[in-house]
Amino acid sequence: MKIGSIEKWVGIIEHLSQNSRGLNLSELSSLTGMPKSTVHHILGTLLPHDYIYQDSKTKKYYLGSKFLSISHRMIENFDLRKIASEHMHKLQQRCKGGNINLFILRNRNVVCIEKLEALEGLGLSYGIGYTVDPHITAGGKVLLSELSPEQLKAIYPNKKLPSPALAKNTIANRDTLLKELANVRIQGYAIDNEESHEGVRCVAAPIRAGGEIIASLSISGLAAYITMERIDLELKRPVIETAKEISKEMMR
Repeated sequence: MKIGSIEKWVGIIEHLSQNSRGLNLSELSSLTGMPKSTVHHILGTLLPHDYIYQDSKTKKYYLGSKFLSISHRMIENFDLRKIASEHMHKLQQRCKGGNINLFILRNRNVVCIEKLEALEGLGLSYGIGYTVDPHITAGGKVLLSELSPEQLKAIYPNKKLPSPALAKNTIANRDTLLKELANVRIQGYAIDNEESHEGVRCVAAPIRAGGEIIASLSISGLAAYITMERIDLELKRPVIETAKEISKEMMR
């Protein structure tokens, strides 16, 4: 590929990254100074690989979910797990009775990249690499909370959301999810109240780098032990504080 062609591709990506409300073909052509036919050809190449997303109603283009995947792989290169590990152990000593989890968003799913088992054996059994739909977990809702509506549509193209068979409180539609995410942004934390598994609760807070949410830290455990009252009075504050400490180290 010629250097000039690469510059054209980069120009389109840069303009899309600076316009969270999306751009149509005419606007991209005007901003880049390229003919519509050239812009359309480049977009047509990027679309199938999820680098670009097009809203079927407005016909506007947005950055696609592939950039989320790439960014999270870059974050792992900064050794997020190593930085978070000591803080997670301290949180485990501070808050008994639950698993301590570290999640990232990858390929439209939430992935557990680090986990400490509950010392008392009261946590949910799953391992590093565990993958699940973001909207059914507290950590996932944190990771979704600051995405644009267009990015959320790329992850959830249908208004009806997938629901696990083992949960009774899973958010079932996109509109309800959007309201929940607005609350998460205001509160600074998210709760999974038996939404991913019956009899399991979780509270999570965001880890940031460069002002962006890059991961989520959470405590999860049996609902009989992780009560809503305990989340409010004992757990949410330590999770938020620990996530902030990890965020500070990520900036060093």
